[in-house]
Parts: sequence; structure tokens; C-alpha cells
Amino acid sequence: MDKKSSFRFLWLGQSLANCGDVFYIVGLITLIYEVTESATYMALFPLINTLSRFFSGIVAPLFLDRFSLKRLLVASQLGKTLLLLLIGGVSTFMDVGSILFILLTCVAFVAFLDGWATPARNALIPQLVSKDKLLKVNSFLSTIDEFIQLGAWPIGGILIVTMGSGNLIWLTFILFIISTILMGFIREPVSLIHQEEMKEDVEPLNRRDSLKEGWVTIWKTPSLRAITIVECIESMANVVWIAAIMYVYVDQVLHANEQWWGYINTALSAGLMIGGFLGLKYAHMIETHLKCIIIASMFLVSLTNLAFGINSSTWLALFIPLVYGFLSVIKATAQQTIVQTAKISAKSLSKVYSAQDAIVFGTFGMSTLLLGYLTDIFGARFPFLLSAAFLFLAAIILVMNQRHLKINK
Repeated sequence: MDKKSSFRFLWLGQSLANCGDVFYIVGLITLIYEVTESATYMALFPLINTLSRFFSGIVAPLFLDRFSLKRLLVASQLGKTLLLLLIGGVSTFMDVGSILFILLTCVAFVAFLDGWATPARNALIPQLVSKDKLLKVNSFLSTIDEFIQLGAWPIGGILIVTMGSGNLIWLTFILFIISTILMGFIREPVSLIHQEEMKEDVEPLNRRDSLKEGWVTIWKTPSLRAITIVECIESMANVVWIAAIMYVYVDQVLHANEQWWGYINTALSAGLMIGGFLGLKYAHMIETHLKCIIIASMFLVSLTNLAFGINSSTWLALFIPLVYGFLSVIKATAQQTIVQTAKISAKSLSKVYSAQDAIVFGTFGMSTLLLGYLTDIFGARFPFLLSAAFLFLAAIILVMNQRHLKINK
């Protein structure tokens, strides 16, 4: 089986898994809210997800050392499938009110398993795709991911009405089964398998060194260090787009009803998808002017957050997130390609991704609490102005490290 077929199985399987991730959360939130009528339980979902992904990113290297990237992907998806079977079973045959702890624990484990799968997928992509097509492929995957995020939530809402929350969870279980099977058809390149066989002849790392490897690789590789610092700053800045802050912004700044919160989210998602399409169409141009596009996009993203913070027009509040979205995804795709072409092994790359996940989710979680507190004190404009300052700092760091912003071929 050639690399092209393996890549097709990878993105199809991951796309079904991403759809299922949205559908089961929609079904579970609805199920729990029907029983508890509590917004607090609904707010636990993003908190649990963030904490689980953070801890998963910390310990993922132990699993990355033990399994091949393909086996880790399959094991992660199989584990999520079994967890959905458990969620579906207990929610169907038991009183939901008495098993809330079990359901939330399952949510935590699903997010934990995603923390294995994401680094493995990102590290496997450059093994299945030639480097001259990597930027285009990353744009394609970004477009697919954003299309799913844009469409799966409203589709999930429609399915809730037509088939009920319990049946939606069972539909997710079926999607996860198909996803697991598709990922099982992936064939890792012979060169990657050979690398793993060669590593078996080398004394294995102890647990401490294994956990440190991704972090040490980031620190010792200038391009990875610069991009990781920038992504850490971005994770703090991007907190402003979460529901808690956006809801206050719509109320205090726009003086509009809650429907505008949904409109702004749709505009942001549309911008992300447009960015994916533009990255796919103009991949060669982006690659040719990679350094300038990353730096210029970061400065412009900073300006969009500044503009959003001082804006009071509802219509501009739709246009600005659209621009922010497509600039962000083009920049992120370019940065992703730089990381994937760093001169390190596939296994080390997966550990780099797990370390980055831990940094991003940990920073995002802490920043959510901090910016929520600052919003209560200084109002809804302040977080966007602070976010703009963070992003401007990130742009300066990119300028200082511009010689490292390149795709290695």
C-alpha cells in the first residue's frame, strides 16, 4: 500500500473521529442538562478537556517510546471507541443523575487519549507526504478540520432534535468504530519502521529522560524554540474568543442580544475555513514568502484584536473575526510546516508535539481564569487590548528569530 493511500486513511479516519468528538459532546451536554438544568455542569466540559489534554501532553512521551505512531493512533481511537460504548451503555440503562461522575470521568479519558493521538498524527503526516507538498497538505487538513468544526455543531443540534441525545451518542460510537478501522489500514513508511528497529538496538531512555526529550529538543532547536514561545503567547491571547468573554463583550460593548455571539462565532469559523482554502490554493506562494507571511500575519492579527477591542459596531464585529480567522490559519499552517520539517526524527517530532500540547493547553487553562477575572474588573474591552499586546510581542519575537523561519527540504 502506497503513502497516498495511507494518508487518505489517516485524514478520513481523523475526520470521522473529529465529527464524533463534537457529536458525543453535544449529546452528552444535552443529556446532562436535561437532568440537572445546571450551566455549571456544562462549563465543566471545557475545563475537563483542557486539564486532561495538559496532563496527557506531559505523559505522552512514555507511550510514544513504547508504540509506533500508527499503533498509538489506533490504540487511542480504539480506547475512545470503548469509552463511547461505556458512555452509551450507562446512559441508556442507568439513571443519568446517579452516574454524572462516571460520565465526566469518561470525558476526561477521551480527552486524555486525544493527547496521544494528536502528536502522533502530526508527526506521521510528514512521513506520508513529500516535503514539497507538506504546506498544501497542512492547508487541506486545516480546511477539513475547520469545515467539521463549522458544520458538526449545528448538525449535532439538528440530530439531537431528530434522534435524541442517546441515539446521537450511539451514532458517535459507530463513527469511532469506522475511524478505528480506517486508521488500522495505515501503513507506516519502511524508513520509519527501520528507524524504530534501529532504536531498539540503542539503550532505551529512562522515564525521566523520555519525558524531557521533547522539551529538550524544543530548547535546543532554534526554529522549534521560537515557534513554541510564540504559540504559548498566542494561547494566552486566544482566550479572548472563548464563550465566557465573548458573551460579556456582546452584552457590554455591542449592547446586542445573545444571537450575535453565535453570529460572531460563525464569522470566526468561516474566516478559519477561508484561510484553509487560501492556503491550499496559494501554497507555493506562501512557501516562497514564508518568513514575510508569518511575520506580517502576526502583526495583522494583533491589529485585528486591537480593532475588535475598540470597536462598537455590530457589523464590524462580524467582519473583524472573519479577517482574524483567515490570517490565523494561514500563519498557523506555515508554522506547522516549519515544525514538521525540523531536522529531527519522527519519534522526537511526536514528543515535541506532546510538549507543545502541554504548554498550549496549560497556558490556555490558566489564562482562561486570569482573563475572566480581568474582564470582571476592567470590562469586556480590556482582554482584547491585552490580547493585541500579547500578539504584538509574539510578532517581535518572530522578527528577532526570522532567520530560523524556513522549511527544511
